[in-house]
Amino acid sequence: MSAHLSRELLATWVSGWSSCRDYQPHDDGRTVSVSLTDNGNQQEHFLYDPTDEQALALAAETKADPNRLLTVVTTRMDDLLAALSPLGMRVIDDRQALMTVNMDGQDVEDPRSPDDVFSLTHLREPTCRRVIVTANGEEAARGSVAVADGFAVYDRIITAEQYRRRGLGSYVMRALTSAVLEDDVEHGLLMASADGQELYQYLGWQHLADVFVIRA
Repeated sequence: MSAHLSRELLATWVSGWSSCRDYQPHDDGRTVSVSLTDNGNQQEHFLYDPTDEQALALAAETKADPNRLLTVVTTRMDDLLAALSPLGMRVIDDRQALMTVNMDGQDVEDPRSPDDVFSLTHLREPTCRRVIVTANGEEAARGSVAVADGFAVYDRIITAEQYRRRGLGSYVMRALTSAVLEDDVEHGLLMASADGQELYQYLGWQHLADVFVIRA
């Protein structure tokens, strides 16, 4: 199984990401889309490494629908943004990245807590595994992971502001990994924010593609 960038790999990420958010992906042959049921039922369409012409066509459709977002995963972001600039679209994020890691050799044991004040809880749902870290009765960090086509797809690795820079991001990632390795997974996938990329690189994740999001 390969973790090289492809349209199928993007569809795998969307499938796993949707599993933990209760979305229903739809593939129309051009894009994979979801209805953001927790965000006003906006329609988010995901497009893999398009030509300028393909990107312009999808962007024009997006511009005509204020309830629609277009997320483009590409190895040529600057060229595409330049091609799309005459449309006057709003670029609401151009700093995300699709990242991957080889799961071979990852630790199957729960990690050691960075501080005794933190407690770790595992939640196993039919299509998603979650971990929650609490401290003094309040949530300090959380994250989720789902399995799609043999890939572990991580999502929403979040640390509460007052608990940042205490190792909880790494702690959550390692706890999720120990849980998901009970399944037959060879690679991990995630969509990393600008803030998260440094953490994931530290944990051995590799950059696959840049990501930008536009809307009318």
